[in-house]
Amino acid sequence: MRRWESRNNESVMWALFAGGGQLAVLVMPAVVIVFGVIVPFEVFGDAATTYRSLAGVATHPAASFAILATLGVILWHCCHRGYHALHDLHLNPPEIVRAATYGLAIVIPAGGWALCLAS
Repeated sequence: MRRWESRNNESVMWALFAGGGQLAVLVMPAVVIVFGVIVPFEVFGDAATTYRSLAGVATHPAASFAILATLGVILWHCCHRGYHALHDLHLNPPEIVRAATYGLAIVIPAGGWALCLAS
């Protein structure tokens, strides 16, 4: 049996990276189409009415958690890609850069969810 000290969290990091990449590919084009084309051209009615409807859904605790978790995994993907790009360029940043990069990927969605719950 392997000892716990010899294990690392590399597979979790890469799983979050892959999940964020898949969500970015699937979700972001739909977000761009909805908020860049459909809402401004008032396909579903008045833009103010559509905004009130979407704001009502987005401020529900479960919906805001789902939205921010999705954006958080996409942000994790971006941070992971950027951190490993530094290694590809042979810059090898110190450990504090790694902690700050992944810390932001966790803190930003958590802070956004806390703000949604507070309002």
